[in-house]
Amino acid sequence: MNLRTDLKCPLRRDVRLSLYTTMQVGGPASWFAEPQTEEELVEILDFAQQERLPKVILGKGSNLIFPDEGFPGLVISLTHYEQERIVVDREKSFVQVSAGVHLYRFVLAMRDAGLGGAEFLANIPGTIGGALVMNAGFSRFPGQINEIGDITEQVTILDGQGKRAVLQRNELKFSYRHSNLDGKIVLSAVLRLWRRPAEEIQREVKANFDYRNTKQDLRYPSSGSVFKNPGQANTTAGQLVEKAGLKGARVGGAMVSQRHGNYIVNVGGAKSSDVRQLISQIQKSVLDAT
Repeated sequence: MNLRTDLKCPLRRDVRLSLYTTMQVGGPASWFAEPQTEEELVEILDFAQQERLPKVILGKGSNLIFPDEGFPGLVISLTHYEQERIVVDREKSFVQVSAGVHLYRFVLAMRDAGLGGAEFLANIPGTIGGALVMNAGFSRFPGQINEIGDITEQVTILDGQGKRAVLQRNELKFSYRHSNLDGKIVLSAVLRLWRRPAEEIQREVKANFDYRNTKQDLRYPSSGSVFKNPGQANTTAGQLVEKAGLKGARVGGAMVSQRHGNYIVNVGGAKSSDVRQLISQIQKSVLDAT
């Protein structure tokens, strides 16, 4: 297969996926594209269909790792997709935002517009699209749950056949770190916020960052929390890992953080296989212990 030169969106070959994930592991993608518009995205999807290429849609790469062998198909990164498109209806406190907008950028724009309710997204290293697919959330208060699904009114997608569709709130299903958007390509969303003074929003954003810097391990590359919480009262995945004595456990360059039991960090030269092996060891140890 020859490299296409007639596409509006450039295609690249053998791109190292470790450069596009926050854990910084993974081999090369056979094909790689970064569309900036819907037209370019549709063109790239048509190319993948014509060539019968398997494909993966990638946001900021903060919630996945790729194999050391890489990916034998097309990886489409949406981190540059309409990354500045934020349309605010301040009268109704609604905002339409593109899938490629980074979460921190979005929250700052809402602060400047005087719209609150999205502050909890500021310290999540991802994009709007990725956050919607996995129903991303954060809270520094025990027992409190803040998730992007709570403020979502409408999502525009491309389905598995590349057809555009608009899903209303009653058609969206969000649960803990999951949604019915999995397998679809998110283009944009309409979020419902509320008016709040900019200085209050800024204080909340700062408080969230301060908490994260204190409680989470940001010294090394990671994918954030690895395991879902078990759903038991007053018990987190990180606590279970810590009680099993696994802080500091290591396989190759992958290590369980000494600061946060639910973080696996890349302390240097980690491979995807190191991370996966360490995950398996943690699962077995916690199961045996509990």
